[in-house]
Amino acid sequence: MRYDQIIYYPPFERHSLLLQVTCGCSYNQCAFCNMYKTVDFEVIPLKQIIADLKDASGYNPYTERVFLVGGEPLCLPFEQMKEILTQIKKYLPYCACVSMYASIKNLRDKTVEQLKELHRLGLGFLYIGLESGSDRILKQMKKGHTAAEAVEQLKKLNEAQIPFNSILIYGLGGAGCAKENAVESAKMLNQVRSANIIMMNLTVFPDTELEKWCKDGSFVQASGRERIEELAYLLEALELTTPTGFSTSHVTNPVMITGTLPYDKEKMLEGVYKMLGSGKESDLHGIVSISDAAIER
Repeated sequence: MRYDQIIYYPPFERHSLLLQVTCGCSYNQCAFCNMYKTVDFEVIPLKQIIADLKDASGYNPYTERVFLVGGEPLCLPFEQMKEILTQIKKYLPYCACVSMYASIKNLRDKTVEQLKELHRLGLGFLYIGLESGSDRILKQMKKGHTAAEAVEQLKKLNEAQIPFNSILIYGLGGAGCAKENAVESAKMLNQVRSANIIMMNLTVFPDTELEKWCKDGSFVQASGRERIEELAYLLEALELTTPTGFSTSHVTNPVMITGTLPYDKEKMLEGVYKMLGSGKESDLHGIVSISDAAIER
């Protein structure tokens, strides 16, 4: 792979073969994100992808997992993605799962039948930045989709049997919005089947619109206590019936909460309530680990 920018991939994919199929993000408008602000979006030519696959097959022909590099590779048209997956199967026949970042916008032009075909060819896992279930917050942060659209597209993935992680950001609404963000996000998540719910703590990155809003006072960040309260509100409102991992293991988080819903819901809540009991933000750092192994996706 020939790439001169920072490479982003989920911790779970640290042992996966990284295959670049796009450069940058095709949308690149989210107010809180600076990952690809200085990178022009580009689709890597199939010829280059095949050359990289040939190199990979010579290095490790028994590769079992491939992660497609780029902000949202699923933005590629169906036929193009189908060809890439076909070539992966050709050069890495032992590959059991191809994964990538994706967005709700990417899924709009893919039918359920097309998604089923991509799944048959090896598309095995997606990491989807939902961020919030509040339409007001989604609009403010310029995500480009609504909660209803998210549910519609995620249900297509459920029907196609493609598992995915739902990634959300607590604190995204700012001060005073903990309950709104949590309750609306739970309403969204309760309607679909996620493999895991991954929580990220809002971080204000440089060179973003969000940073400008913080500096001019138009956005006030939620306090540490509010953010932990938001986790409590979310867990309280989640009413999942199928086993779903829940984790705050991402590096942005000040606390560690891991478990499997619905089984560990009360135990995780008990731990969060205990953290809130002190009433001191400086004490809101702890670990509430229910599962035998932390979820890294």
